[in-house]
Amino acid sequence: MSVLIANAPVTWGVWGPHSLPAGRTPRDILSALQKAGYDGVELGPLGFFGPDAAGTVATLDEFGLRSAGAYVPLRPLHGPEVMAADIEGLRAVCATLAAFPQSGPVILAEETEPEIKKHVMRGTRHPELDLNAGQWKVLIAGMNDAARIAADYGLMVSYHPHTGTHVEQPHEVDRLLEGSELSMTLDTGHAAAGGDDPLDLLARWGDRVNHIHIKNVAMAPVRAASEDGRVFGMADASTRLDAGDLDLAAFMRALGRRNYRGWIVVEQDRRPDGGHDHAAVDAEQQENLHWVRARADW
Repeated sequence: MSVLIANAPVTWGVWGPHSLPAGRTPRDILSALQKAGYDGVELGPLGFFGPDAAGTVATLDEFGLRSAGAYVPLRPLHGPEVMAADIEGLRAVCATLAAFPQSGPVILAEETEPEIKKHVMRGTRHPELDLNAGQWKVLIAGMNDAARIAADYGLMVSYHPHTGTHVEQPHEVDRLLEGSELSMTLDTGHAAAGGDDPLDLLARWGDRVNHIHIKNVAMAPVRAASEDGRVFGMADASTRLDAGDLDLAAFMRALGRRNYRGWIVVEQDRRPDGGHDHAAVDAEQQENLHWVRARADW
């Protein structure tokens, strides 16, 4: 696989199955991606692009787009019954991805926790939010079990460190990867908002990176949320790829030096209720695609 470039429904404010902004349909998103020239799309919530696996495949085929994978949040720390329900959802996502001739990965993550979302970039503050050794064991075992299920469907698996979870800060990412054989989705925005440097994260764990979410962020809203103890949402900080505080050009050069092969998924998170100018959003995603394509020339 060479480098393929995708986008994701979260760019249009899709956070869940019922969060599509007014005036937009799933087909509108696919049409915008097709017109811009993207290679594919992450699937968003289960059933978003089709009522079942066959319908999802047919819809993406209609627009000439490939599956770049799907994000699956899990709750291994909430007890066996909760995790069992999440695993059923995982199996449904896996069945959809497996229906494609080829697909990007099953992207595993821990579901966000409200208290952690209030303390982004907390460092050593609020140690009560840190996991103990037993909880780390449960978290890693749960993700390993999920990865084995996805592998049984013949799918690639990737873990996504994410703000608002127990795997957001540099030492937490390191602990998860040191304690497992999971590969990683490196999300530049979540890495920075979690207190890491995307370039440093790539240097530490580049041999485990098999999927990229590229986003730029304005760090002032992240720091303000951290200082005030307010819930942080990535939509509060996301910008165009050429407009935030991260040196994404340097990050792309570092990917090139590693001869990265796989999906690069553009994300520019928006709130579902943001009153967006849909034409402007579509145009920005064409600009984002051109920005990535001009730098993915290795």
